[in-house]
This record gives sequence, C-alpha cells and structure tokens, in this order.
Amino acid sequence: MIDLRYRQRAAALPATHWDHPGLARVAAYRVASRPDAEALAIARDALAGQFAFLGRSESFGAGVDWFRPDLDVGTRLWKTLLHEFPYAVDLARAAAGTEDARFRTRLFDLCRQWRAAAPIGCRDFALDAWNARAVATRLMNWAVAGHLVALAPGDPEADWLGREIGLHGLFLRDNLELDLRGNHLFRDAVGLVFAEELVGGVPDALACLERQVAEQILPDGCHVERAPFYHALCTQDLLEVCLLLGDRAPGWLEDALGRATGFLAAIALGDGEIPLLGDGWLGEVSTPAVLRASAEVVSPRPPAAPEGHGGLVPLHAGPWRAAVRAGRHALDEQMGHAHADLLSFDASCGVARVVTDTGTLLYDPGPERQRIRATAAHNTLRIDDEEQIEAWGSFRVGRRGRARVLARGRLGNLEWVSASHNAYAWLPGRPVHHRLIALGEAGILVLDAVLGSREHRFESFLHEHPQAKAAGVRFVALGPAATLDEVPLHERFGESRPMRRHRAAGESSRWLAGWWIAPEAQRERVEQLEISGNLVTLGLSEPQLRLSWRPHSTDPEQAVRLCSASGGSAT
Repeated sequence: MIDLRYRQRAAALPATHWDHPGLARVAAYRVASRPDAEALAIARDALAGQFAFLGRSESFGAGVDWFRPDLDVGTRLWKTLLHEFPYAVDLARAAAGTEDARFRTRLFDLCRQWRAAAPIGCRDFALDAWNARAVATRLMNWAVAGHLVALAPGDPEADWLGREIGLHGLFLRDNLELDLRGNHLFRDAVGLVFAEELVGGVPDALACLERQVAEQILPDGCHVERAPFYHALCTQDLLEVCLLLGDRAPGWLEDALGRATGFLAAIALGDGEIPLLGDGWLGEVSTPAVLRASAEVVSPRPPAAPEGHGGLVPLHAGPWRAAVRAGRHALDEQMGHAHADLLSFDASCGVARVVTDTGTLLYDPGPERQRIRATAAHNTLRIDDEEQIEAWGSFRVGRRGRARVLARGRLGNLEWVSASHNAYAWLPGRPVHHRLIALGEAGILVLDAVLGSREHRFESFLHEHPQAKAAGVRFVALGPAATLDEVPLHERFGESRPMRRHRAAGESSRWLAGWWIAPEAQRERVEQLEISGNLVTLGLSEPQLRLSWRPHSTDPEQAVRLCSASGGSAT
C-alpha cells in the first residue's frame, strides 16, 4: 500500500529533464573520472550477472537475487553497493560507446528486476534497498545512466525511469537520515537537489543542502567527520551539484567547493591521493579527478588555520608531504569513523608513500575491526598497552581524548607542528603525549615527549609503506632501538598486503624518543637527544641540525628553534 501511494505521488510530477545541461556536465565528469577499459569491463561483468565491490566478487547470472541471505554475511556495505547501482553508469557508457544493444537492454532489465523485487515496505526494505543514502545514490546513478543512453520524452524507458527518479526523491525527502547525519545526510541532501532539478517535487532541496554545508564543511574546508576519505566523497558531491546547477549555483555552494577542494589538495600525498587517517581506502573516489574537474568550476582555497578547525594539518617541504591528525577525531556525537590515531601521520617522498596508517579492511564488528582501529595500527605512541579510544562494535566510541595544536610554523625550509593529546590522562600521573613533526628538504623528524611523574610503559609505532624501500627511504629510531615485524596494510577495502612496522619501546617516568625519516644515502649520527626540564634538545650530524623544542609552548617563536653548532641564535 505504501509503495502504491508513492507511485501515485510520482505520477503527478512533471516529465524528467533528460536533456538537462547540468546532467550532461555531471555525466561528462563521471566518464572522465573512470578509464574506458575499466568501465567496459564492469559493464561486461554486469551482462553476465557478475558484480565486484570492495575486493569481493559475486555471481548471480541473469536473474539477480537482490536479497540473497549470504549477502548479509560479511560487510553489509557490499550489499548496499549492489542496491546503489554504480554499474548502471558503466552499462550506459558501454551502450553509448559500442553498437552492442545488450548493454542498454541489461541496464533496464536490472532496474526493473530490482524494482519488482524491492517494493517500498517489503521485509527489511530500509536496510538496503530503501536505505536513504542508497536511495540518493541510486537516483543519481540512474539519472546519469539515463542521460548517457540518450533517453528522451515519449520513450517508454524514459517515462518509467523518470517516474522512478521522482519517486526516489519523494521517498528520500520523507526519510532523511537525521539520526546518522554526517556524510549520510550530506548525500541525502545532494540526492534531493538532483531529484528537484530533474523531476521536481522537492522545492526545499537546495535549502536542505545549504544547511548541511553550513554544518558539515568547516571554515578550513575540512569535512566535519575529519576522515580524508569521507571528505573526498563529500567534495565530489559538492562538485556534482555545482556541475548540475551551472551558472545558477549559489555563492555559498561555490564557496564551500572552493574551500573543500583547497583542503583536499593540501592533505593529498605525493601520489595525489588521500592519506589513510580514520576510516578510508583508495579506489572509490579519484582525488586527482575531483581536483581537476573542480578547478574548472571554482578556484581552490588553501585551508586557513586547519589547526584551529579540522585539526588535520598538512606539512610540505621539498619532496616531502605529510598529513597529521593534530586535532580531535571528530564531533563527539559523530565518532563512527574514528580510529585511535591522535598525532598519527601519513607521509610521502615524491610520488612514493613512505609512512602509512593501516587503512580499513572492513566495517564488521569483531577482532579485525578492533585491530585496524587500535593505537598500534597507527603511527603514534601507546602507553601501558592501553588504547587512545574505547572502541566497540563497528562505529562506537566511549572514552576518548582530544588533540590540539600548540604551535605551528616555518623556519627556513623546515615546516613543523607541535601538538599534544590527553587521551591517556586517565592513567596514573595523567600522562600527556607531546609530539613535534618537522619536514625539511633532508627528511622528516618526529619527536615524542611525555613529561610525567609516574612510571609507564611506552611503545612508539611507525608503519613503513611498501613503496618506501624502492624510493630509497630509511627509518632511524631516535632513542631506544627499534624492532621490526610484518603487519597487514589495507589500502583498499577488503584487501591486504604486507608492510613493515617499526616499534620502539621502554619503561620510564619520562619518555623522549622519535624517528628520523630520510634518503638512504644519508648516514646520520645522533649527537644529542635529551630533556632538561621542559626543554628538548636534538643534534644530528647529517644533516647538521641543532634543534630545541619546548613541548608546552604555544608561541611559534619559542616552541621550536634551529641553532648554530655552538648553540647560538636561531637560524
């Protein structure tokens, strides 16, 4: 009955604008962001009933069992992607780019199969088929696919698919994810704008998106969930709305896209892709494609004071780039994608990644989900075998700490940030972890200090990306000698490959140690590494470096100083 009511409401909407110039721009962006050969391979698989997402492939044959019970085993995200129809765009591309009519026939066969199997109100319909984010994503995919196969008014498929897009928009407006919020509600609002532009029926769509942009895009351009992967997805959403609206895009939308793309460009590593802080993986969104297309729409704006907003701080010097989690994980009420990664960082030298977080293997609750969110899976310090965050389930966090930037600056070609976090302040002695990360032409310097009064066990972890060896980059422990073990890297969801993890450990009431990451050709010698009161001093022989760091200082002029060999004035 509820499905029928939505069908009746959708039948009263105007015909779909398949020739909408903005939809043509979105379709062109989608085509440009995926290689033709990859799209054709996906389309051919869809012809055979073969679908692959997140490193997992499933075969159905001609008739797809959309609710096959075994699809609920493992991450539910796979099943959600099946219902979101990303392959519709690939089938449409193949239909437009070849003379094989089977691609077009299969596209509409799958759409109609799905609709017959998943009426609104069917059992568990809200979990996958009519999950609001899936609804928004599917209507956008169907709209782009319809444009690519050149649907026109009067075509029976055009009329049917247009009514379905209108129905999707009406359902979505009634079922916004006000409980989850974050990137889910952001995508919901984007879907509403597509529905209103193409069919109508959602007159407040743009106002809904404006509210989410104001709430979710921070002043520095960072997305409020502070996970680079979800930032990239939301930036792409902003881009597609700007493309859809064209010259009618309001100023607030263009401003948000300019800030979001500026932030994305700043935190991208040397290969042009995102760091793996928080939940995230490579391959689902092309950061270079987003940045290229956005530059044709708006001028990217470099992040203003990221230390005071998102807390993801980019550092650039010579061939080195790093992104540092130097602020809070996320909003306290939006910690679903948070990992125990305060003061962790990813880094690259040239196009090679050299330091990496572990990435995201899965979203299912259990030991593996706990492992990838744990402190030891990130490039940071663990105290007394305890975790920075109290994580449980897939997306839940109890006790958590806060990181903050104390000072940030540049000395010559050295760019640095000094930050601290209190995630372990509940332990005896209330230890606070202070970290200095500095990038220069010669390499990356990481110094950690815990200036406590009670004995603790400390472990510092550094994950070496598999590309580091080929890039000629080496890792030197400053302080206790490091040991090596092999752990898995999950750069793509559901996939693993080995990497090396460096671990330096010790027990003391005060901890001072760190890492020097530099080209293999450098043969440094640590001449000085000590704490005197609250002053840390470091001396390296190669390159010749004399540095003093006051971990508690909030004054950039005093926090970090480079000194001459005789300990004289800053240089």
